[in-house]
Amino acid sequence: MPPPLEAAPRGRVLAVDDSPVMRVLVTASLEGYGYSVEAVDSGHAALEASSLESFDAVILDVDMPGMDGLAVGRALRSNPKTSASMIAMHTSLAEATVRAGFDGYDVFLPKPCDARLLGECVDDMIRRRRGAKTP
Repeated sequence: MPPPLEAAPRGRVLAVDDSPVMRVLVTASLEGYGYSVEAVDSGHAALEASSLESFDAVILDVDMPGMDGLAVGRALRSNPKTSASMIAMHTSLAEATVRAGFDGYDVFLPKPCDARLLGECVDDMIRRRRGAKTP
């Protein structure tokens, strides 16, 4: 069970997955932890969304048509506006495969990932991001 909404560190999360089912599951899980979530269905949509607003964390599927999550991660890290966002790679691929294509992510989340693990992971990423900010 997620913690009460007032106990969760609030933040803005971008969830990127080409599967409608996964977008709904990730969104519902993170909203249950008190996060505001924008869910998009492609790498290109993720880059467009991140150019329009800031996100504390990005949950990236790797295996997507067009621009995969590895390319999105590299693009986010290379852009000064998005380079500080925490990135979780959420995939059924092996971590070694992901790391070989993009090693700049903060967390590896194997699919399937239960709601508790996903929420706790984002809690931790956002706490680390906020702790890394300079006053």
